[in-house]
Amino acid sequence: MYNSPLSKQPENKLDGAARSISGAADTVSERLEKFSHEAGKRMGNLSSRVTEGASEYADTSREYIRENPLQAAAIACAAGAAIGLVFSMVTRRR
Repeated sequence: MYNSPLSKQPENKLDGAARSISGAADTVSERLEKFSHEAGKRMGNLSSRVTEGASEYADTSREYIRENPLQAAAIACAAGAAIGLVFSMVTRRR
């Protein structure tokens, strides 16, 4: 069977297209990997900042309670009463 250069053209074009698609897929894969890595780093930093902020808030709260135990108890009672009132109002509506 005779293989002319014209009969090879569609095959060559398909090979070229396949290589092009493969290269594009590799590029997309690399970009997704970089994006994922960067997102992970940012989430880690955010988590660290939230943890530090919560720790500072807890330390400040402990210090306030040590310095003002009666006021802290009064605030806790008022907050508990308010939460209980809201809870009872919500359950009565049902």
